[in-house]
Amino acid sequence: MIGNAATVKALRGEIGITNAKARMPFRFGAVTIEAIASATLALDMLVDGKEVTGYASELLAYKWFDKRPEKTPRDNINDLLDTLNTALDVVTQLGNGTVFHHWRALDKAVHDHALRVGFNDLGASFGVAMAERAMMDGVARARGQSVFDLLQSRSLGLEPGAIFSELDGVTLSGSLPAKPLDRLSIRHTVGMVDPITADDLDPNERPNDGLPETLEDYIERDQLSYLKIKLGGDVDADCARLEKIGAVLAKVGRPIAFTLDGNEQFQSLNDFADFTSRLRSSATISAMLNQALFIEQPLDRRMTFENPPDQAAFDEIGVPLLIDEADGWTTAFYEAMALGYRGVSHKNCKGIFRSLLNAMLATERNRAAGHDIYFQSAEDLTCMPVLSLNADLALVAALGVIHCERNAHHYFAGLGHLSQRDADAARAAHPDLYGLDHGVARLRTHFGFLSAQTANGPGFGTLCVPDMAAMTPASDWAFESLGLNESSP
Repeated sequence: MIGNAATVKALRGEIGITNAKARMPFRFGAVTIEAIASATLALDMLVDGKEVTGYASELLAYKWFDKRPEKTPRDNINDLLDTLNTALDVVTQLGNGTVFHHWRALDKAVHDHALRVGFNDLGASFGVAMAERAMMDGVARARGQSVFDLLQSRSLGLEPGAIFSELDGVTLSGSLPAKPLDRLSIRHTVGMVDPITADDLDPNERPNDGLPETLEDYIERDQLSYLKIKLGGDVDADCARLEKIGAVLAKVGRPIAFTLDGNEQFQSLNDFADFTSRLRSSATISAMLNQALFIEQPLDRRMTFENPPDQAAFDEIGVPLLIDEADGWTTAFYEAMALGYRGVSHKNCKGIFRSLLNAMLATERNRAAGHDIYFQSAEDLTCMPVLSLNADLALVAALGVIHCERNAHHYFAGLGHLSQRDADAARAAHPDLYGLDHGVARLRTHFGFLSAQTANGPGFGTLCVPDMAAMTPASDWAFESLGLNESSP
């Protein structure tokens, strides 16, 4: 065993499902979401001989892990649950070992299974990440450690040199800040169908719940300093939308930094370079591009590695590029750096160990270069309160990433998808994060920030435990309960 690594044996698991209805529709991957389901894993295990339960939760996000048009939302959810059940079957047969050793076995077995049944690497990562994080949560609860303590103490048994030879002898603590952040800036997502100003609102489809509805509203209420702006791939439509956003930003009176999300709209980097050149025909948008922090995943994930890019295209685009959907396996960022990409997204649903290794790779490459070239961002794919969002905040705070994309709390009715017991427990255990807003339990935003103070406490971000009895067992849950059309949107 490695140093002070915990010995873990997974015993049994339970998967519960809850449904969430959007307060306003939003564009997510290749679909507009109006309702979605969340999966919670409760994993009973022995940690150093002590019985404990670890938890993990994520949305069953259809049309992001797999955007193939022939796959329906029902297909997508079934595939994600299949990878989660496969991960549960695998991990409960592994015997004693460190979390890292278990993760390596899980990663191979679940990816092999997913590809064998016609799913994909990114989707396989979902099942692995859920089991991985439940084990980490169990270790943290058993040892009374925060996420930062968990990483600093080597409780997980991470052996980076076993994955990347250049990390042999490198410690994770050398890639982490001296202490975790106690707050994180919100990078607000501007979705493709999001209203920018009041003129964009349909009076017949407004939630009218007293909460922000337009980008202008969010900037004013939350005092935002960061945005993530999604691109649609239609140059005329994107120009018109970006100019409208630019006009809003020009009236704010304070700097607002932003990133762009290409959403896999392009088949080659040359195509994307041509697209950005056409965008730059607008003086307003050209100035915006010059200020963008980075552009996320412009290429179809399959094209990211299959067609080695023309290096001149990176220069023509003029903004650092980051992989997101293309980050479907452990070595993806390592391979992308060799092609000219500079960033990679952290998402808990893709896996904690993957993010830790990517952080170490970026740190070591930057040290060798003598300045910062490579970086890791924090993107919010499926972070709903409480377990998923808190775990993500705790990990991002430990990594020292100062701003994180948030979107789920904008589009769903606070903690309304949870039982009353869970909502009350979250407000009691994490009063810095959750409180009442217009009589509804919701996430607290503090002048453009989210607090990470209580998320930095013992456990993987969450001090309370979920009400599994209030959830529908995965074996009893039906797609029809979402009230969605089964055909692919």
